[in-house]
Amino acid sequence: MKKIIICLMSLLLSTGAAFAQKGLNCYPVFRGKVIPEKQMVMTEVRGDGMATYKLSYYRSVHFQVDTMTARKVAAMVEADALTADSAETEKTGELLTYGLVQLKPLGSIRRYLCYQARPTDYHAWIITMIYLEGSATLQDLRSMFEKQ
Repeated sequence: MKKIIICLMSLLLSTGAAFAQKGLNCYPVFRGKVIPEKQMVMTEVRGDGMATYKLSYYRSVHFQVDTMTARKVAAMVEADALTADSAETEKTGELLTYGLVQLKPLGSIRRYLCYQARPTDYHAWIITMIYLEGSATLQDLRSMFEKQ
């Protein structure tokens, strides 16, 4: 009986994390609705292993797209940045190429959206998007990114 309860609790917790991005304009990207999942590299990590970074949840997607799709994805991130607590963004021409967005918290949980778009040699873009949750501050994230 104890094992069943533990399994159910784990399922409930993982389901909550899976929908943590819900309500964001870029949510369809993380769900494979803009770029098919088979064309993306997706990574999801949660749990005690993230405690070192003051995070409880990490989800990233990495993919290559044409310029038109890159603009569509960038527009979604920019829309999320407009409603965020804070946002640092950079553009190359009219296309968003960098974003560090501090989203509105869920209770005491801080949330972040990180975005990077890099051009390739053949008129395409490589995009990486990361969604983070935890107690980490913006300064904690900057320090982490500087080390890597």
